[in-house]
Amino acid sequence: MRRLAFALCCLVLAAPAAAESLYKCTDAKGAISIQSEPCPAGSTQVWKRDATPEPAPSVEELAARAALAEAEARRAAEEARLAEAARLAEEQRLEAEARVRAEEAAGSPRRKSECTQAHEFSEAVLEKEWLRLTEAQQAELRAWVVAQCDYVYDS
Repeated sequence: MRRLAFALCCLVLAAPAAAESLYKCTDAKGAISIQSEPCPAGSTQVWKRDATPEPAPSVEELAARAALAEAEARRAAEEARLAEAARLAEEQRLEAEARVRAEEAAGSPRRKSECTQAHEFSEAVLEKEWLRLTEAQQAELRAWVVAQCDYVYDS
């Protein structure tokens, strides 16, 4: 009775082990077979592979993979946006340089910005001591220059 129980235990324990492997066998005539049991006598085992399937990913693993993919997509989109912005800025810089070169080639003087013109005007007025500007008038002149420059930078 004990021998029978022991034999049954061995069969029960051995059955899953046999089902967990695949065997590729070649018989004497060259026929190839893939089976879940070891190769029979008279045939050659080509390979033996583990056939246990990997466990399915958990909900947490799937969520982590999705979050990682989303973060990677956001990073790639941000890189593309920055590259496009840099490309446009470089294109605008090159166009501005080309305009300046074209104006210089045409002999037309470069137009000064309103801020630069305001600074030059203020300096010219302050150099004329005979105008005798008061401190209040000089402060008004400086405020006007600042306003001109702020207007240029806001535009």
